[in-house]
Amino acid sequence: MPDKLSRSRVLRVLYTLLGLVFLGLGFIGVGVLGIPTFDFILLAAFFFAMGNKRLHAWIVTHRVFGPMITDYRAGRGFTRRMKVTGVAAVVLSFTLTIGLAVRNPYVAAGMVALAAWIVWYIVSRPTKGLTPADVTPAKA
Repeated sequence: MPDKLSRSRVLRVLYTLLGLVFLGLGFIGVGVLGIPTFDFILLAAFFFAMGNKRLHAWIVTHRVFGPMITDYRAGRGFTRRMKVTGVAAVVLSFTLTIGLAVRNPYVAAGMVALAAWIVWYIVSRPTKGLTPADVTPAKA
């Protein structure tokens, strides 16, 4: 996607700023339960692709974020670990929010429906399997 760099200088600056905002939110999401990391990193990569070649190259080659972006763009889906972590984070964060902060039963029902949809979305994505090259032989 690096060939999609905007020709307008104003738009490149705007896209770069949006990319930095989403990158910051992604970094916050690494440490704060309930804030999605993957979505924000994917948005940051999208905006960097249109605004800043250097930041786009950095994020897609990052040791943690790069494989997530590459796999998503290639349609390979999520690893089983990502799915389990995502579902657990959604269930835990929605349960705590509904249990501790929501008093309106209609709002609670809406949040349950939203959580169910998010879980369905995560589970319905392709599961990235391990290839023989990814598996290292056990040492005897």
